[in-house]
Amino acid sequence: MYPEDIDITRRMHRVYKTLFYPYVTIIHNHAAESYKSKKMLWIHISNMIKYFNKWGWVFDKERWEINKKLLNDLDYKSKQK
Repeated sequence: MYPEDIDITRRMHRVYKTLFYPYVTIIHNHAAESYKSKKMLWIHISNMIKYFNKWGWVFDKERWEINKKLLNDLDYKSKQK
């Protein structure tokens, strides 16, 4: 995923319920252009830097809490079966 996708998902997660639905696929029109074009690679790197500057490079408490809750929910659901 591109950092813009991760960023908007995180912002939406603050307000709405987000969930994983494995039967849906999203395809980017750029089709991994950053592998083919130095310009697109630079844009991708620049956007990653902006993302980590916004959310944190190593210590991202919000991401840690989201991941912890998700893992707990998945563990609970697996025990229900």
